[in-house]
Amino acid sequence: MSHPMTRRSLLVAGAGAGIGLTVGATDASAAGVTYRYQKQPNGYYCSAASTRIALSAPLLRRDSSENSRIPTQDSLAKGLNLHPYDGPGTSNMGLKVPTLIATVLNNRLGLNGKARRYRFRISPSGTLYTDLQAKVRASIDAGYPVVINMSRVNGDTYDGHYIAIVGYDAQRYKIADPDEPARNGVWRSKQDITDWNKLNRFTYFG
Repeated sequence: MSHPMTRRSLLVAGAGAGIGLTVGATDASAAGVTYRYQKQPNGYYCSAASTRIALSAPLLRRDSSENSRIPTQDSLAKGLNLHPYDGPGTSNMGLKVPTLIATVLNNRLGLNGKARRYRFRISPSGTLYTDLQAKVRASIDAGYPVVINMSRVNGDTYDGHYIAIVGYDAQRYKIADPDEPARNGVWRSKQDITDWNKLNRFTYFG
């Protein structure tokens, strides 16, 4: 299904090539970033894969030819303290400290101590739709994807899952879901993303 093209950018996410590209467009309410997509290799690396997607956008903006600058998921998983980096015999192999996403992004991008940097956010009850909308707009406009905690994406349900938001328009977010390449660079309504979110949690730049 085709969508109206945007003035600032329209992400054409090549799931096969693992590339998010921007092209010219016409709708002033929309924006997006150039990023690199990579599928998570197992069931508990979604936070590492989504952090990598978020990290790729500012790194590519600095030097689009240096794909090697984008860290591996294993490297990011170590900073996120994912299994096996949290020791043997651990039953919970996924992300246990969600604030580590902002910590890892800021460390990798040299943003520690900066007035504008990645921040972990829990929206007050009943405010997620408007709060997320404002934070995504500011973050994407600055060139930084948002990483969001989900309980569901489409018909797939999760105990906890992370995806990246890589663009927006008036009614929708463009997402990159590392669990499913078919959901790389696709549009989903803002209401769906709000409804599928887990515990009002996300990480944004601002």
